[in-house]
Amino acid sequence: MIEEPAMIEAIIDTRQQVDFLWQFFVTVQIALFALLFVYDRAVESMNIVAKLMAVVGIALFSWINGNALINTYLLLDSMVHQYAVWYGKPGRFEPSFLEHFVKVNYSDRPQIVMVTHSMAFLVVVLALLSRRFIQAKRPS
Repeated sequence: MIEEPAMIEAIIDTRQQVDFLWQFFVTVQIALFALLFVYDRAVESMNIVAKLMAVVGIALFSWINGNALINTYLLLDSMVHQYAVWYGKPGRFEPSFLEHFVKVNYSDRPQIVMVTHSMAFLVVVLALLSRRFIQAKRPS
């Protein structure tokens, strides 16, 4: 059995990993949106092979980051449940701490990751494939 301070530290470290993975995802998406919206003429001038390679690269990133997030959430959920079994004795914690740390549930997070990553990927692909998706028609 892992000692309580070590278990708490492991839970906090895993939560920090989740935060890092989300920050990394958001940073990459901001960079992609900037490329697509600010440099739309450069994107428009890309040939089909370049656009296909971009879509594959973005898909690969979304898949890797999404799976890392899902696996980290699953690990975090199992760690919190294990902590509750070992150390979550009734009356030991203040009710708010008990609710927000000891009995917190991350089981819905994989679906949230799938939705956010899929929607971000879809927006990027649509913006890559259709100039009209991201802007009004420019005067000639």
